[in-house]
Formats: sequence, C-alpha cells, structure tokens
Amino acid sequence: MSDIAGVRASAVAMVAVASTAGCVLLLRGWRALGKNLPDVPWIGIGPLLLLILVVLVAGWQVRRYARYRTQEGASRRAPQRVTPQRARGTLVAGQSAALGGGALVGWYLAIALVHLPNVDVVSVRQMVVRAAISALVALALAGAGLLTQHWCRLPPGENDDDEDEPPRGVSYVS
Repeated sequence: MSDIAGVRASAVAMVAVASTAGCVLLLRGWRALGKNLPDVPWIGIGPLLLLILVVLVAGWQVRRYARYRTQEGASRRAPQRVTPQRARGTLVAGQSAALGGGALVGWYLAIALVHLPNVDVVSVRQMVVRAAISALVALALAGAGLLTQHWCRLPPGENDDDEDEPPRGVSYVS
C-alpha cells in the first residue's frame, strides 16, 4: 500500500459531525436574532444528483483505462487514453465531492435537527423530510467521491512517470 492514503471515510464523517454541530449553533443563533431559517427546496437535490453522475462517470473512465493497462494481452478494444492531468483532476474532484458531501450532510442534518422540536406542525414536518432526504443525497455524493477516489488508484509500479518527463534541455523555470 502506498504512503498516500487520500481522503478516508473517517475524515468525511468528522467533517459531517463538525458541520452539523457548527451549523446547528449558527442556525439557533440566526433564529435567536428573529430571522427565518432557510428553506430546503426539492429542486436543490437536482444539482447534487448531477454532480454525483459527473463524478462517477469521470471516475469510471479513469478506472477503465487503469484496468485495461494492467491486464496483459487484453484482446478487447483499448479505451480512450486518459491524460495524467485528467486523472489527477478526476481524483481531486472525487476527493472534493467526498468532503463537500460530508459538509452538506451536516448542513441538511442541522436544518432537520433545529426544526425537530416543532415537527408536529405539517409544514415543519415537510421541511424535516426534505432536509433528511437532501442529507441522504449529500451522503451519496460523499460516497460517490470516495468511490471515484478508489477508482483513480493505480497498482504499485503502474504510473506514467517515464512518459511525463520533459524533453532534455527544456527548462520550465521562467
């Protein structure tokens, strides 16, 4: 196993817990100032689902290329080559989705927790349900990010460092 572990599920969980605690305090303070709490519309789930799809598709493309490279004598057609820059970008997108999804889980859970004492009111109950479903979708985003990060790993000794060396005599220092 390599020294670089990437984003771990425990880190995502810590971000979610810290985000929940911090957002609960902020929302209670906001309510104490006499302000209305933010609404959680159903339409907010759409961009999260789209982001999950984009991260998973990009990660799958990197995975296909990495798996094809490690199979000896593969008779099937080679997938399109993935540049190292794109693979790194996909990795960073996956890690960002994991941590951002954890933070969003905390935000939506905080909204649900702050509204929980008044859940007997129908409109508040609907808000808690929307916040809980949004938290589940944000959790799926975090999971998609962790899965994409996993797909971007190469087996030991399977990196492209030799291909990425600049030609001799070229300086990139200005």
